[in-house]
Amino acid sequence: MSVVRVELAFHERFYDEVSGLPWRLDLEDWDGADVRFINRVRKGASRHPVRFVEGGRFNYALKQTSPEFAKREIENYRRVLALGLHALIPVGYAINKRDPISVETPVGTMYEPDDAAFVVTALEERALPESYLFRLDFREENARMIHDAVAQLFATLHANGVYWGDASMANLLVRFFKVRDERGRVRTELKAVLADAETVEFLPEMSDAMREEELDFFFESMRWMREDLTEEGVRVREATGEKAMRRIRREYERRYRLLKNVERFEEETGLNVRRTFGRVDYSRQLGSLKEQIEEHRWYLGERAGEETALRTAARDWLENVYKPIVAEFEKLRVFEYFPFTTASRLYLEIMGHKYFMSQEAGEDVGVKTAIVDYANKFHREEKPKTLLERIGNVVSRFFKPLQKDEDE
Repeated sequence: MSVVRVELAFHERFYDEVSGLPWRLDLEDWDGADVRFINRVRKGASRHPVRFVEGGRFNYALKQTSPEFAKREIENYRRVLALGLHALIPVGYAINKRDPISVETPVGTMYEPDDAAFVVTALEERALPESYLFRLDFREENARMIHDAVAQLFATLHANGVYWGDASMANLLVRFFKVRDERGRVRTELKAVLADAETVEFLPEMSDAMREEELDFFFESMRWMREDLTEEGVRVREATGEKAMRRIRREYERRYRLLKNVERFEEETGLNVRRTFGRVDYSRQLGSLKEQIEEHRWYLGERAGEETALRTAARDWLENVYKPIVAEFEKLRVFEYFPFTTASRLYLEIMGHKYFMSQEAGEDVGVKTAIVDYANKFHREEKPKTLLERIGNVVSRFFKPLQKDEDE
């Protein structure tokens, strides 16, 4: 084997730390080189040679593959991250250009390429391969967090037209992220991370058949993993069984529908959901917002004597209804009584709850009723009655112009 040259393509942030590694050698031959390996990392199953090495500021995961797939995988990681999805951080690739191998065939000597390549990603700290989780015993609550994280990853990928292509237990990590709200409060959220982008495809839209196929393939990988571990004598936990698969599927469908509803809401109203309202967890919250905007649209049309465009009504509602209510919530310091709830999120949850209750009752239950019911159902700690009344008064006050015009 003769190495002609080595081609390096690393992000400048990492270049100094990884450019000096022995790229002329196959990964399996690095043991004799001056490389600091990390052996404590939990590694999932892989069909490629994979090693973990220490750097200075960062640590790295290295995978040996072909030049074509190395270039493709790094580019795929970049595109996935650009969509705001969770994936490994691409450092770059190295290509080991070698002399071709001569192969004797019935028609003479043929030459096959012998180039090797390495995909380099930043090592995810405090992350575990999903396959390793099969060995752990979880409380139901923790298992549910993992299932929801997996469902969220799939739903977000598919809603953005990303077809994984090799969605398996071996290609998934789970990691805890520290999330800080605008008031500096920190909570921990579990996220699933796409850890192999070699087969990723970017499509204009995912068909239902493709979505179903991808989920079925992932669930089959869960069954294979369970069988392999059982044969090894490992006690496999029920948290990874058929019940878990059904939960992942249900949560996936809910979150996928939510994301598509967000798309439609943004297209119709011109409002960016995340920037305007923060995190939205349920479609009923969007239904409530759309209903409020439609009512405001009717109100503006009545005042103007002509029909108002939905996007125009949405902008007016945002400035003259939603933002003033949120500002009033801030003055009431609602975040002191509802842990990890911002003023905007509390408004979204209360109005979403009102929307749900009204549909169940077949009539408008009113803001104050919804607030009390919401506080009783979703927040165990008793809230001061005066606070709930003041919240109800704030919301009702901004909806009174509609009621007055109707009375007239």
